[in-house]
Amino acid sequence: MFIDKLFRRINKSNSHPYFYLTPNLYTVGNCAEEIISGVNAAKSRNKKLFILYPYDLPFIFKWKLTNNELFLLESKHIFKQGRYMLLSTRLLITIAYIPIRIYALIARDFFKKRVGESTLMPRIGGKEIYVPDGVNKFDYNLVKKFVSEWRGAQAVTDFKIRKSRLLNNQLSSLKKSLGMCEDDWYVCLHVRESGFRNDAGRREYRNSNVYNYIKAIKEITSRGGWIIRMGDDTMQRLPDMERVIDYPFSEHKNDLNDILLIKHCYFYLGAQSGILEVANLFSKNVLIVNMVHWGASGLYGVNSRGILKHWYSKKKKKYVSLEWLFKNSVGFVTEEHAIWANDSEAVKWKKVHNYPTSIFDIDDYILFENNEDEIKDAVVEYLDNLDGNNFHPSSLQSLSSMYRQECINNMLFGPEIYMFNSKNRNLINNYFFALRVEASNGFISNCFLSENWKHNMRNKD
Repeated sequence: MFIDKLFRRINKSNSHPYFYLTPNLYTVGNCAEEIISGVNAAKSRNKKLFILYPYDLPFIFKWKLTNNELFLLESKHIFKQGRYMLLSTRLLITIAYIPIRIYALIARDFFKKRVGESTLMPRIGGKEIYVPDGVNKFDYNLVKKFVSEWRGAQAVTDFKIRKSRLLNNQLSSLKKSLGMCEDDWYVCLHVRESGFRNDAGRREYRNSNVYNYIKAIKEITSRGGWIIRMGDDTMQRLPDMERVIDYPFSEHKNDLNDILLIKHCYFYLGAQSGILEVANLFSKNVLIVNMVHWGASGLYGVNSRGILKHWYSKKKKKYVSLEWLFKNSVGFVTEEHAIWANDSEAVKWKKVHNYPTSIFDIDDYILFENNEDEIKDAVVEYLDNLDGNNFHPSSLQSLSSMYRQECINNMLFGPEIYMFNSKNRNLINNYFFALRVEASNGFISNCFLSENWKHNMRNKD
């Protein structure tokens, strides 16, 4: 598309001081993730990130902007647009994309044509943030270098909410309004369900039952903490409990408070869903439960921990061990990163073509979520780690990490490799997935490894 090509040339210019990006407008997770990658891409080119995004016009665009406050985050690596400049750039982007969007909707909905994402919504800078400048083939060594710089002395951890968006002592006032004291600590909890944007029937394997978190919630509150449950008002309500705030049903819920609460939480407890990336953007301590994959897990940072859903084999009529999963790379790649046989959600995971250790049939497996005790045990371990500032990995954690690295080496290293050897995946997807894999360097919780490494604890024999 002309606009994308124009900004691609500008972004490649060594003399231009800015790197332009329209982060994903529709999903909060991808938006946060692309802002992180955009800042690092700009920094690697000795530029500042310039964020471009349109006005929210659902009656024309047929989608609603994700959290508006993400586009206004500040960093020394982000160019701060003044009020009138921001009004002008948003207006220009909106005017430029209205006819393109209308054309795309007509072509898709009336003529059933396949329409690329960059036509359906602005995707300025989308390729350049993942693919290094001047590179036309996949090279995992470049990914490792990029992430090494990301984690190193030049790591970007200074994302801030724009001061003009905040009132004096806004966090203190918000905590007080929610029934907390100024010095109270809290944990943000998010459990994915299907109500948000009518997501029923799509990626149900990522969902969980919030009632399985009750014991973990009570563990946190018994230690003096609070739980602030994140999400939207389509979710099932939590029962009334002391020191627990069902924030989606609060009058205080809005875009600004969403990110304000996550930015200042003690740690983030959730699943592999979009809002997790907001916690990662602010470099929060993270505990992920009910993980469905462990390759691009979202466990960013060595202090992050997680536990996996259980994989049940219908042929073997039993749950498989974590050692078997890790040795055979089952769950390293899941539906979001595997080859699509067609566009039907009924086609979940398929055997990946030329995948080095693909000795299994993914259709043989059913995923079962973690129970109350497993989630509580993971929370107890994580609270103890935080309280003692002790995140030294156990021998089992180091062993599972070794298997993970072996899987990375088998899959992603090599000359001119395109992941999965698939024409359905392009250079951007290859680098996107590889960046997530390399950045996800946290560990599986030791309590979960101990119970399920050699033999899955759910098997009766």
